[in-house]
Amino acid sequence: MRCFAGFSIFVVMMLVMAGCELHTTPHGDIYGYWQLVAVDTVGGASTDLGSRRVFWGIQNSLVQCGDYGGQTISVVSRFKQQHDSLLFEKLFFNDRPNGDPEVSDLADVAIYGFTSLKPCYAIEHLSEQRMTLYAQPLRLHFRKR
Repeated sequence: MRCFAGFSIFVVMMLVMAGCELHTTPHGDIYGYWQLVAVDTVGGASTDLGSRRVFWGIQNSLVQCGDYGGQTISVVSRFKQQHDSLLFEKLFFNDRPNGDPEVSDLADVAIYGFTSLKPCYAIEHLSEQRMTLYAQPLRLHFRKR
């Protein structure tokens, strides 16, 4: 009888454990708060942005970019990660009182490293603390905060 009770408890525990889900992020280490620390051009020039306080916050399928040391309004967008690429949808200014208008001039958001109004980046490097993205003609270097 004792053996049957022990076996019954074991079976119930296994069924409970089988019902649990292990939640992992589909994008690996990409989720988080990333500081844009440098931008390189194909010609070899590099711009240090470490003191500028430009950040990308990435969660689920949303990105919010903010310039917390300057005058540029923050930008939001949806994205998809396909293999080693980040594909962005339309860019919108994070401006609730004015209905979150769509970005129409790339110069307004150049500080964030966008190369088009629907950017696509190749992920060259992604680890727990560093990320490098590439979109002709820029290479963006981030560190996780």
